[in-house]
Amino acid sequence: MLVYVFIYVAILVAIGVWDYFKVKNFEDFAVAGKKQSLSFVVMSFMATMIGASATIGIMDKVKSIGFPAFWWLAVGSVGLLFQSLFLSKKIRELNVNTLPELVEKLTGKIGQKIVAIVIAISWPAIVASQIIAMSSIIALITGKENNKTIVLIVALVVIAYTAIGGQLSVVKTDAIQFVIIICAFISAMIYVFAFGNGDNDAVLNSVELVNENFKWTDLIIQFFVVGGAYLLGPDVVSRNLLAKDGKTAKRASLISGIILFVFSVVIVLTGIWVIINCPELGDVNPLIYLINNVLPKPVGVLLAIGILSTILSSTDTCLVNISSIVENDILKRNKVWEMRLWAVVIGIIAIVIAFYKSDIIAILSGAYSVYTPGVVFPLLVAICSHGKRKICIPIWLAAVILGGACGIISTFIITSLDKLPLVGMGISLVLSLIAIIVGGKIEESKISNEQEIKDVDE
Repeated sequence: MLVYVFIYVAILVAIGVWDYFKVKNFEDFAVAGKKQSLSFVVMSFMATMIGASATIGIMDKVKSIGFPAFWWLAVGSVGLLFQSLFLSKKIRELNVNTLPELVEKLTGKIGQKIVAIVIAISWPAIVASQIIAMSSIIALITGKENNKTIVLIVALVVIAYTAIGGQLSVVKTDAIQFVIIICAFISAMIYVFAFGNGDNDAVLNSVELVNENFKWTDLIIQFFVVGGAYLLGPDVVSRNLLAKDGKTAKRASLISGIILFVFSVVIVLTGIWVIINCPELGDVNPLIYLINNVLPKPVGVLLAIGILSTILSSTDTCLVNISSIVENDILKRNKVWEMRLWAVVIGIIAIVIAFYKSDIIAILSGAYSVYTPGVVFPLLVAICSHGKRKICIPIWLAAVILGGACGIISTFIITSLDKLPLVGMGISLVLSLIAIIVGGKIEESKISNEQEIKDVDE
């Protein structure tokens, strides 16, 4: 199986090298020239959204909380649907290259810098979570638990092809990875339910939205913290920016939301089938057990490559986005060679984090808990009010800072305050609404929003 992995990775590297000569400027590297069709945007959306948390991480959650693990992606699906209805077209038509640049257009340079720094701090953890999952699947492929050398090699290869080809490569590799992912997981589900000789009725009877291990309060927190990251996370927003126009971006996020919901049901039901029908499972991740003990070799190989695809597709997207944000929004430059360098540096930081952490969902939740309370509601309010109402910039900035501070305290300082990110979201929402109420309607204002932004920046 390891041979297939190296062939697969070699193809990805070849794509990166091919696109190296096509990357002419910052826009090519960061947003693939903003000219992608609906099918490519949808495939890139899905390959990006279905990462380590949606496979290895969700399967671990299925073991601990059962069917409600499905909410991890289901709330993401809701986030994408809301984005399609209210935001995608507006975001694309503002013609920006990164999420912080979108913030700059709406609120000014100070807001841009703050949001860029929040992303630069929290998003390497997303890459780290993919590398942790990579370790699990490579251990399966090699049959060795001590596989840090191989994980390091594969991670460095991913970093290399991403740095070489940028977003142009990511769009192409996402298309390949999406097809593999969908074929792999649907094939696995069909096999276990049709040919696995298990108790399918018990699996279907286990469907429940909440239980004693996952209560309604947990769902509410997940809806806002995780769903918010899917609504206006930098990776999700970046997929909108790839589209050739606003209509394409709107349709792509709608279709992707529907597919993501279906995928969530598929993977969770498959995991529950393994848990119910394989009592000898023990501490092994259900996906790993499925490949080793249940599926025939061709389907098992396909699923292993599919899991690896989910990891690689999310990793390369995150690396391109973070490097673009550091270069464009923090350093205020647009040199392609520098973005390539930042992709390598950020990738190495993620590798270090991955080698010292192991809980995928915990790492992702920590990253989302920093980003979502500080950014999602203020940005949502700013986008929806654009062209209609002024924003009182100082109050809006306070919303970002105080909301983000709640996430930082909960994640890094007092970890027992697990509800604090939700409080932060409430604070940021209230202050954001106050910011537009104080700002007033554009036509009634004597001072333009742009002038206020300029004054605050100065």
